[in-house]
Amino acid sequence: MKTMYRGYEIDVTREKCLGGWNQLYFSVYRVSDGLEVIADFSESEDTVREMTGYMKERVDEFIASKGKSELMEEEYGNGTTSH
Repeated sequence: MKTMYRGYEIDVTREKCLGGWNQLYFSVYRVSDGLEVIADFSESEDTVREMTGYMKERVDEFIASKGKSELMEEEYGNGTTSH
C-alpha cells in the first residue's frame, strides 16, 4: 500500500522474502527532496494497514522533532548535511 501523508510517501507491503516466509517491508521518504526517514522490514504479524498507521505516527514524530527522533536534525531543514 502506497500513500501520501503530510508531504511524505509511505510504502508498506507484505511479500515473501528469499527465504520463503512473509516479511513486512516499509519505507518513508520525504517527497520534496527524497530524504529517507526509514526503510526496513519486519517479521511482524501487523497488517499492512496497521503498519501504515505506525508509519504515519512516525512521520508526525519526525516533523514535530524536526528530525531529532531519527538523528537527522541537520538534514531536516535543507536536505544537506553541514560539516
